[in-house]
Order: sequence, then C-alpha cells, then structure tokens
Amino acid sequence: MSEADLAVDSGQSLLDLGDSRRAHQFITEGQALLPDSRAKTRGVFLAYEAASYLQLKEPERAAHAAEEALALSRRIGAPRCERLLQGLVPDFQPYRAADGVPAFLALTAA
Repeated sequence: MSEADLAVDSGQSLLDLGDSRRAHQFITEGQALLPDSRAKTRGVFLAYEAASYLQLKEPERAAHAAEEALALSRRIGAPRCERLLQGLVPDFQPYRAADGVPAFLALTAA
C-alpha cells in the first residue's frame, strides 16, 4: 500500500466516523502523493473528497470535486468511481441551488 493509499484510506475511515475535517486533510494529502499514472485511483480519491466537502457543508467545493471525478471516470472507464458518485447524488439534493451542483446533477443523469 502506498503512502497515498494509506492517507486516503485513513481519511475515508475518519469520514465514516464523522470526523470530516481531519478526513479531508488526509484525503487531500493522499491526492497530492498520488502519481499521475494512477488515474482510476485519482477519480476515487476525488469522489471521497466530494463526500468530505458535503459533510463539511461545502456543496460548491463538493460539486467541483465530484464533477472532476465524473469526467475523469467517464474518460478512462472507471465504473467504481461512477458508482461512488451516483451514491452521493442524494446528499447533493439539499444543495440544488448551490453553484456547481445543478451541473453535477445533470451530468449524473446523462
């Protein structure tokens, strides 16, 4: 397991436990450590980042990360990442008026 994977997995665990601030720090750190050659993993990490922003009630940042992850996953064919993002759609619903959220929701419906 690489340092990037360890950082993001730690962040995901913290996210599951509700510690979204620390989770986001680990996820961001993991993304910075990830080499460009691991694009599928980058998409998953971006989906985790979107989830952490949603827990922090920062829907604009969440939508940006989610849209980037969705575009990447569709470009490289990463169905796991797309499933993760589809799972976030209900969490975005309360923020339909926030910048970037309508565009992300439209992309997930396409």
